[in-house]
Amino acid sequence: SGLGMLVVLMYFPGGLISLLHNARDTMLTWMANKTDWSPSYKGQSDAIWTRTPDKRHRKQDRPALETSNVSVRFGGRLAVSNVSVNVQQGEIVGLIGTNGAGKTTLMNAISGFVPSEGEITLHGTSIHNRASHTRARQGIGRAFQNAKLFGSLTARETIMTALEARERSLLLPSMLGVPPSPFVERKKKAEAEEIIHYLGLGRYADQLISELSTGTRRIVELGSLIALDTQLMLLDEPTAGVAQKETEAFGPLIRAIQKELGSSILLIEHDMPMVMSISDRIYCLESGSVIAEGLPETVRNDPNVIASYLGTDERAIQRSGDGSA
Repeated sequence: SGLGMLVVLMYFPGGLISLLHNARDTMLTWMANKTDWSPSYKGQSDAIWTRTPDKRHRKQDRPALETSNVSVRFGGRLAVSNVSVNVQQGEIVGLIGTNGAGKTTLMNAISGFVPSEGEITLHGTSIHNRASHTRARQGIGRAFQNAKLFGSLTARETIMTALEARERSLLLPSMLGVPPSPFVERKKKAEAEEIIHYLGLGRYADQLISELSTGTRRIVELGSLIALDTQLMLLDEPTAGVAQKETEAFGPLIRAIQKELGSSILLIEHDMPMVMSISDRIYCLESGSVIAEGLPETVRNDPNVIASYLGTDERAIQRSGDGSA
């Protein structure tokens, strides 16, 4: 009946088949916990490891990202002042500081969203005068504080949309459903499935983005960056608004992406235990300037960082240290 159909649409947007999928996932999880079984790993598929020739043969001695004396002004206000940072190949670099310190503004300058002074290089090539979309094509992937995804798309459709960056669909064949569109579409679905499997998003693949938790949306956003063949990930507070349980799982996921995919990552984060535990190096900003840089333990114990950001409360400092152990 019409009423029954309405109930199904409201409470089971993925259809009745989604109940079977959830039951299957629950059963497999139970079996895995009882027998130490794990599914076959598909992480080395083309969907995950695709790299264009020029990316594969980049010189490893050149930093993935380097900024030199970058400054950003908004009218008479100097939001970022002569900031020089670098991210080496395959490195995770944390960016910490109080609200308003200029962290997101610096990331916006690197992404090309705001005009800046100074020099910005990506794998040794200057990108300072290039538009944001050009920088994205060269391998910069940006994740925002509020996971800017299309709420009306499913997780699978979101990743398939990101895959358009690898191979664009042709307008007329797509509209008419004639070759090569069907073949390209099947290929994208297969690649999206690989990324979904890699990130453990199987049970959420056909749910709308608007129905997912904040933490799951963040993971879908990471999947989109993988689909874009991102070489340098710029992650702006990936755990903001995420439940504590999901936050604890996020650090190992970022580290796994860095280790297994060879991505370089610049990370803004206020969760000190997480950022201290996964970062290879850390920069601390205050009022638009770098006040400390170095290994996590060095930055955590820096007097300027303690006074500016961590505070002089020994308990707060100790909590930060728990994550770096």
